[in-house]
Amino acid sequence: MKKNFRNGLKIGLISLSLCCFSPSVYAEDKKPPAIPPWVYKQLSKAERFIGQQKYSKARLKLQKILADVDKNSYEQAITLRSLASVYALENQYLKAASTLEQALATGALTEVQQQEALLNLGQLYMATEQYQKAIDKLEPWLKKHPDTKEKQVRILLANAYAQLKQYRKALPYIEYVIKHSQKPRENWLQMNLVLYYELEEYSDAARILRRLIAMNPEKKEYWQQLAAIYQQIQQYANALTIKHLTYKKGFLTTESEILQLFNLFLYKKQPYQGALLLSQELATQHVKQTSANWESLASAWTSAREYKKAINALEKASALNHKGDLYLQLGRIHVEQELWQAAITAINKAIKKGSLKQTGEAYILLGMSYYEAGQLKSAEKAFKHASRYRKTKKSAQQWLKYIEVNEVG
Repeated sequence: MKKNFRNGLKIGLISLSLCCFSPSVYAEDKKPPAIPPWVYKQLSKAERFIGQQKYSKARLKLQKILADVDKNSYEQAITLRSLASVYALENQYLKAASTLEQALATGALTEVQQQEALLNLGQLYMATEQYQKAIDKLEPWLKKHPDTKEKQVRILLANAYAQLKQYRKALPYIEYVIKHSQKPRENWLQMNLVLYYELEEYSDAARILRRLIAMNPEKKEYWQQLAAIYQQIQQYANALTIKHLTYKKGFLTTESEILQLFNLFLYKKQPYQGALLLSQELATQHVKQTSANWESLASAWTSAREYKKAINALEKASALNHKGDLYLQLGRIHVEQELWQAAITAINKAIKKGSLKQTGEAYILLGMSYYEAGQLKSAEKAFKHASRYRKTKKSAQQWLKYIEVNEVG
């Protein structure tokens, strides 16, 4: 961006230098003082060197003129101004700014020339990251030309204030440019967006992002930023809509991006849509087939009351996990579904893998499953194991008494 600005600055200073000899420039200005023929001739040669991109020759020619003209004369002022343009073309912006300051200090330039020089000096300060100096030159210039249609001055001021982190002061300048443009440029809207971000005015930032998406619907980052903003301002339904549209456009390609959308579905109590998304992405392996991801899918299918699909996902999660807790969770689902033999298989696997957080509960569920399956001896054995744990001791003893009574009966 800075490179483009500097290229534009070069063009501006070339035109400024050349206008020294253009009568049309002075249409609304007093007639400039007459230039001695020898000065005019030497300046013309310097301008030809500039046109031929022979900047060192132009610089030497202009420096020679300066040595022979009177101090604070009109000739000195316009020569310094031309020299400033050469320095700018040579990327010597600090020298260009200093030289243009000298030209203004002579007090010899006409009003129009002085205003043009002030504008260019402000641009040079921007190029050399002297942002406060740029503001000090450009703001007075703009106040003197309030009706100007020159957008670049306001954009420079917006940039200068933004660089100084004075975002509130930057905002009206870029907003003015956008408002008074039939087709605002994308980079203007981007600057406006950054300012709203910095000021934490997220609703306005969302509005700008919607314009940017309309302007460039294939730019992935705009969709992502809009979804993030909606989440920031807790408009989760809008965030989900935008995120889902982003997914449909093929912009969500990483595992983290897909899982963020999945979690948004869950948050908005749409577990079926979330489970459908995750199952598709697991199948295509855009999401890794890890125990955690299969467990997330199982949880979503369970919330959606799709128990068979939940069981299938949880079986895959359990097989990939080195601990037994997932098999225990699978066992619980089988118990809820009264699939006793499947529950027995899952819970036994859980106990075998070990590292259970609730071992006593595992034995209680195992005992219940054995009992319902008519395997009383195995049930009794399971409840005896459960009675060894403090939290399940009372429940296990009750079951053992119940089995004993029923066996006697």
